Amino acid sequence: MATAGVPTNESLVTPRPRDDAAVKALSRGLGRIADKHRSAQLVGPGGEALELPEAVFHALKLVVQSMARGQSVTLVPHGQELTTQEAANILHVSRPHLVKLLENGTIPHHKVGSHRRVRTEDLLAYREQRATHRATKLDELTHISQELDGGYR
Repeated sequence: MATAGVPTNESLVTPRPRDDAAVKALSRGLGRIADKHRSAQLVGPGGEALELPEAVFHALKLVVQSMARGQSVTLVPHGQELTTQEAANILHVSRPHLVKLLENGTIPHHKVGSHRRVRTEDLLAYREQRATHRATKLDELTHISQELDGGYR
């Protein structure tokens, strides 16, 4: 069952190879506009112009930058509650693994009847914490390997 505001196939934006050059050019153009003006307008086919609020322009820039790197983007509104499957999909883990993270208190959740629900903010905070931890450990491994005789240089 799809609930309004939670990740669905419609919220997944995947760059198409045939659009690669156009997306990269758009990314460069948005970067130049942001550096010079910090705002932009959206102009329709009939010439009608709409001012983009700074937050919307920033979001557009982030989406286009990711797509220019060939990455898919999932748009997930904050304040939404996710099912365990939706949360697992965002983290790219199995649902049983996610349930273990919920049950041991690693990620906050609550129950609606017998079903677990995860707030988007809590899931994204865990994902950021996990990424930071991974980066720290990778830095430590790199440092150790550089200090070893015959190690990585």
